[in-house]
Amino acid sequence: MARRRKSTALQLVIALVCLLILALFLVFGSQGTFLGNLGDIWNNTINYGTAQQNVDALVTPEQKQSDLILYVIDTGNSDSMVLHTPDGHAVLIDAAENDDAQRILDTLQALGIDKLDAAVATHPDADHIGSMDDVLLGVPVDTFYRTTKTAKTKTYDNMVKAAEQEQTPVTFVTAGDAFSIGGIDFTVLNPQDKKYDETNNSSIVLLVEYGETSFLLSGDAEEEAIADMLGAFATEMDIDVLKIGHHGSHNGTTEALLDATTPALAVITCGKDNDYGHPHKETTDLLNADNIITLRTDQKGDIAVFSDGNDVTYKTAA
Repeated sequence: MARRRKSTALQLVIALVCLLILALFLVFGSQGTFLGNLGDIWNNTINYGTAQQNVDALVTPEQKQSDLILYVIDTGNSDSMVLHTPDGHAVLIDAAENDDAQRILDTLQALGIDKLDAAVATHPDADHIGSMDDVLLGVPVDTFYRTTKTAKTKTYDNMVKAAEQEQTPVTFVTAGDAFSIGGIDFTVLNPQDKKYDETNNSSIVLLVEYGETSFLLSGDAEEEAIADMLGAFATEMDIDVLKIGHHGSHNGTTEALLDATTPALAVITCGKDNDYGHPHKETTDLLNADNIITLRTDQKGDIAVFSDGNDVTYKTAA
């Protein structure tokens, strides 16, 4: 009996050693991708590889030199996307949650971006500005666009401090403001010159025009702000690509908005099995009724949309 116990104990030690070796390989031998993937699962993301692998799979070197790229990073139920022009100009719109910094910075690097012409914080909710401090500290930014809306959060304070530390020029924008970067014309359609009770309605909404194509990036704007935008800019809002507001929430898209914008393609940033049920059925029903091609990060992972100035195409990680 003593020999059997000794043999069993030896087998147990060998098994534990094997498990330890396997764990060490997953943590260190996989170059951190295992832990990164665990983080993605925790954040309800559906990334199908490292940032470099995703970019390599979605964007060819030729497209980097010929097309405007809207690259939507799958950061779960949050927003972060980058515009990259053929001549190397780049604009980041939002920076997802606090734990998404490495994914965003890695994606910028994978796209060959070592400097941002602009960073835009659409509004001060943590799922849009969570990693903006890391971006401002990690990448030179020529201009930081934001609204006057503030928040009493550490995330907001960190963003403000990072801009101050880097002495990044800050421009506060409201509806009607316009600027151009690398052949892209930006028009600010929101926030309006009024106070909204709901922070989401203070979102910066950008009309992005490149050649004969156009995009509407809606932040988290909801019904009240949408109605105000349509009242002021409806005749200017006929677009090709619509970034659906508020992760596909029922209050982030209206029939009147779709009638005015007539997009061929819609993009929804939302997390797989998220706690909010995004996108809501009301939103997907509206999109389906208009036969709008809809790409969701919870289903497709990273999304790349391309414009050559005349036509829009896209590619997804799944």
